[in-house]
Amino acid sequence: MTTGGPDPQRVVVVGASLAGLRAAEALRDEGFTGRLTLVGDEDCEPYDRPPLSKVVLAGRLPADHTSLPESRDIDAEWLLGVPADGLDLAARQVRLADGRRIEFDRLLIATGTRARSWPDPGQAALDGVISVRTRQDAAVLRERLAAGPRRVLVIGGGFTGSEIASICRELDLPVTLAERSAAPLAGALGGAAGLGAAQV
Repeated sequence: MTTGGPDPQRVVVVGASLAGLRAAEALRDEGFTGRLTLVGDEDCEPYDRPPLSKVVLAGRLPADHTSLPESRDIDAEWLLGVPADGLDLAARQVRLADGRRIEFDRLLIATGTRARSWPDPGQAALDGVISVRTRQDAAVLRERLAAGPRRVLVIGGGFTGSEIASICRELDLPVTLAERSAAPLAGALGGAAGLGAAQV
Protein backbone atom coordinates (compact mmCIF):
# COMPACT_ATOMS: atom_id res chain seq x y z
CA MET A 1 0.00 0.00 0.00
CA THR A 2 1.14 3.54 -0.61
CA THR A 3 2.21 5.41 2.49
CA GLY A 4 -0.12 8.01 3.90
CA GLY A 5 -0.80 9.75 7.17
CA PRO A 6 -0.78 7.88 10.47
CA ASP A 7 -4.56 7.65 10.58
CA PRO A 8 -5.99 7.11 7.07
CA GLN A 9 -9.62 8.10 6.62
CA ARG A 10 -10.09 6.56 3.20
CA VAL A 11 -8.51 3.46 1.73
CA VAL A 12 -9.04 2.63 -1.94
CA VAL A 13 -8.45 -0.89 -3.20
CA VAL A 14 -8.01 -1.14 -6.98
CA GLY A 15 -8.95 -4.67 -7.92
CA ALA A 16 -12.23 -6.19 -6.77
CA SER A 17 -11.36 -9.86 -7.05
CA LEU A 18 -10.19 -12.32 -4.38
CA ALA A 19 -7.06 -10.39 -3.36
CA GLY A 20 -8.93 -7.09 -3.12
CA LEU A 21 -11.78 -8.60 -1.12
CA ARG A 22 -9.47 -10.37 1.33
CA ALA A 23 -7.40 -7.20 1.76
CA ALA A 24 -10.55 -5.22 2.53
CA GLU A 25 -11.66 -7.84 5.04
CA ALA A 26 -8.23 -7.77 6.68
CA LEU A 27 -8.38 -3.99 7.01
CA ARG A 28 -11.69 -4.24 8.84
CA ASP A 29 -10.42 -7.12 10.97
CA GLU A 30 -7.42 -4.99 11.97
CA GLY A 31 -9.70 -2.20 13.13
CA PHE A 32 -9.85 0.19 10.17
CA THR A 33 -13.10 2.13 10.54
CA GLY A 34 -12.69 4.73 7.80
CA ARG A 35 -14.10 4.85 4.31
CA LEU A 36 -13.28 1.81 2.19
CA THR A 37 -13.71 1.76 -1.59
CA LEU A 38 -13.12 -1.15 -3.97
CA VAL A 39 -12.71 -0.47 -7.69
CA GLY A 40 -13.16 -3.24 -10.26
CA ASP A 41 -13.35 -3.32 -14.05
CA GLU A 42 -15.90 -6.16 -14.06
CA ASP A 43 -19.52 -5.39 -13.25
CA CYS A 44 -19.91 -8.12 -10.61
CA GLU A 45 -18.66 -8.64 -7.08
CA PRO A 46 -15.68 -10.97 -6.45
CA TYR A 47 -15.85 -14.56 -7.62
CA ASP A 48 -13.65 -17.64 -7.51
CA ARG A 49 -11.49 -17.93 -10.64
CA PRO A 50 -9.98 -21.46 -10.44
CA PRO A 51 -13.31 -23.18 -11.17
CA LEU A 52 -13.59 -21.25 -14.45
CA SER A 53 -11.08 -23.50 -16.20
CA LYS A 54 -12.31 -26.63 -14.46
CA VAL A 55 -15.89 -27.27 -13.37
CA VAL A 56 -17.39 -24.39 -15.39
CA LEU A 57 -15.86 -25.56 -18.67
CA ALA A 58 -16.86 -29.12 -17.87
CA GLY A 59 -20.47 -27.94 -17.51
CA ARG A 60 -20.74 -28.97 -13.85
CA LEU A 61 -21.24 -25.42 -12.56
CA PRO A 62 -22.67 -22.29 -14.22
CA ALA A 63 -20.18 -19.45 -14.47
CA ASP A 64 -22.43 -17.13 -12.46
CA HIS A 65 -22.38 -19.56 -9.51
CA THR A 66 -18.77 -18.81 -8.62
CA SER A 67 -19.28 -15.76 -6.38
CA LEU A 68 -17.09 -15.58 -3.30
CA PRO A 69 -18.84 -15.35 0.05
CA GLU A 70 -17.85 -12.41 2.21
CA SER A 71 -16.54 -13.61 5.57
CA ARG A 72 -18.04 -10.48 7.12
CA ASP A 73 -19.80 -7.25 6.20
CA ILE A 74 -16.93 -4.98 5.20
CA ASP A 75 -19.06 -1.82 4.88
CA ALA A 76 -17.43 -0.88 1.60
CA GLU A 77 -18.32 1.23 -1.41
CA TRP A 78 -18.10 -0.87 -4.57
CA LEU A 79 -17.29 0.89 -7.86
CA LEU A 80 -17.75 -1.92 -10.37
CA GLY A 81 -17.77 -2.08 -14.15
CA VAL A 82 -15.27 0.74 -14.64
CA PRO A 83 -11.49 0.24 -14.68
CA ALA A 84 -8.95 2.48 -13.01
CA ASP A 85 -6.69 3.87 -15.72
CA GLY A 86 -4.50 6.42 -13.99
CA LEU A 87 -2.92 7.46 -10.72
CA ASP A 88 -2.05 10.93 -9.47
CA LEU A 89 0.20 10.39 -6.47
CA ALA A 90 0.70 14.09 -5.81
CA ALA A 91 -3.05 14.66 -5.52
CA ARG A 92 -3.65 11.20 -3.98
CA GLN A 93 -6.27 10.33 -6.58
CA VAL A 94 -7.12 7.28 -8.66
CA ARG A 95 -8.52 8.16 -12.08
CA LEU A 96 -11.29 5.97 -13.46
CA ALA A 97 -11.92 5.34 -17.16
CA ASP A 98 -15.19 7.28 -16.99
CA GLY A 99 -13.34 10.42 -15.83
CA ARG A 100 -14.11 10.24 -12.13
CA ARG A 101 -11.31 10.78 -9.65
CA ILE A 102 -11.32 8.96 -6.33
CA GLU A 103 -9.31 10.45 -3.49
CA PHE A 104 -7.41 8.22 -1.07
CA ASP A 105 -5.21 8.35 2.00
CA ARG A 106 -3.87 4.86 1.34
CA LEU A 107 -4.04 2.86 -1.87
CA LEU A 108 -3.74 -0.87 -2.47
CA ILE A 109 -3.37 -2.16 -6.04
CA ALA A 110 -4.57 -5.77 -6.28
CA THR A 111 -5.43 -6.14 -9.96
CA GLY A 112 -3.90 -9.58 -10.56
CA THR A 113 -2.66 -10.76 -13.94
CA ARG A 114 -4.10 -10.95 -17.43
CA ALA A 115 -3.57 -13.27 -20.35
CA ARG A 116 -0.98 -11.97 -22.78
CA SER A 117 -2.77 -10.31 -25.70
CA TRP A 118 -2.43 -11.78 -29.17
CA PRO A 119 -0.02 -9.48 -31.05
CA ASP A 120 -2.28 -8.93 -34.08
CA PRO A 121 -5.56 -7.24 -33.03
CA GLY A 122 -7.29 -8.32 -36.24
CA GLN A 123 -6.48 -11.96 -35.63
CA ALA A 124 -7.40 -11.65 -31.94
CA ALA A 125 -10.85 -10.45 -33.01
CA LEU A 126 -11.53 -13.50 -35.21
CA ASP A 127 -14.52 -15.62 -34.32
CA GLY A 128 -13.49 -18.46 -32.03
CA VAL A 129 -10.41 -16.75 -30.54
CA ILE A 130 -11.00 -16.47 -26.79
CA SER A 131 -8.79 -15.37 -23.90
CA VAL A 132 -9.85 -16.86 -20.59
CA ARG A 133 -9.68 -14.73 -17.47
CA THR A 134 -13.20 -13.70 -16.49
CA ARG A 135 -16.30 -15.75 -15.85
CA GLN A 136 -17.83 -14.24 -18.97
CA ASP A 137 -14.85 -15.61 -20.93
CA ALA A 138 -15.41 -19.02 -19.35
CA ALA A 139 -19.12 -18.96 -20.17
CA VAL A 140 -18.38 -18.14 -23.82
CA LEU A 141 -15.75 -20.87 -24.06
CA ARG A 142 -18.08 -23.40 -22.39
CA GLU A 143 -20.73 -22.64 -25.02
CA ARG A 144 -18.17 -23.12 -27.80
CA LEU A 145 -16.90 -26.40 -26.37
CA ALA A 146 -20.44 -27.70 -25.91
CA ALA A 147 -21.04 -27.06 -29.63
CA GLY A 148 -18.39 -29.68 -30.45
CA PRO A 149 -15.61 -27.93 -32.39
CA ARG A 150 -13.49 -30.07 -34.71
CA ARG A 151 -10.32 -29.16 -32.82
CA VAL A 152 -9.28 -26.80 -30.05
CA LEU A 153 -5.92 -25.01 -29.99
CA VAL A 154 -4.80 -23.89 -26.54
CA ILE A 155 -1.92 -21.41 -26.52
CA GLY A 156 -0.16 -21.42 -23.18
CA GLY A 157 0.73 -24.46 -21.12
CA GLY A 158 0.52 -23.00 -17.62
CA PHE A 159 -2.10 -24.09 -15.11
CA THR A 160 -5.05 -22.49 -16.92
CA GLY A 161 -4.06 -23.68 -20.39
CA SER A 162 -3.31 -27.19 -19.15
CA GLU A 163 -6.63 -27.38 -17.32
CA ILE A 164 -8.49 -26.24 -20.43
CA ALA A 165 -6.71 -28.86 -22.53
CA SER A 166 -7.55 -31.50 -19.92
CA ILE A 167 -11.24 -30.51 -19.97
CA CYS A 168 -11.23 -30.74 -23.78
CA ARG A 169 -10.00 -34.32 -23.56
CA GLU A 170 -12.59 -35.05 -20.88
CA LEU A 171 -15.21 -33.79 -23.34
CA ASP A 172 -13.66 -36.01 -26.04
CA LEU A 173 -12.58 -33.00 -28.10
CA PRO A 174 -9.33 -33.12 -30.10
CA VAL A 175 -6.97 -30.53 -28.63
CA THR A 176 -3.48 -29.22 -29.35
CA LEU A 177 -1.55 -27.43 -26.61
CA ALA A 178 1.15 -24.97 -27.71
CA GLU A 179 3.70 -23.86 -25.11
CA ARG A 180 6.95 -21.94 -25.62
CA SER A 181 8.74 -23.90 -22.88
CA ALA A 182 9.95 -27.45 -23.46
CA ALA A 183 6.97 -28.83 -21.53
CA PRO A 184 3.65 -27.68 -20.10
CA LEU A 185 3.73 -26.36 -16.52
CA ALA A 186 7.54 -26.07 -16.69
CA GLY A 187 7.42 -22.51 -15.39
CA ALA A 188 5.35 -23.48 -12.35
CA LEU A 189 6.61 -26.98 -11.58
CA GLY A 190 10.03 -27.18 -13.22
CA GLY A 191 11.20 -28.94 -16.36
CA ALA A 192 11.18 -32.52 -15.04
CA ALA A 193 7.68 -32.26 -13.60
CA GLY A 194 6.51 -30.51 -16.75
CA LEU A 195 7.80 -33.35 -18.93
CA GLY A 196 5.99 -35.77 -16.66
CA ALA A 197 2.78 -33.78 -17.03
CA ALA A 198 3.17 -33.87 -20.81
CA GLN A 199 2.99 -37.67 -20.74
CA VAL A 200 -0.33 -37.74 -18.87
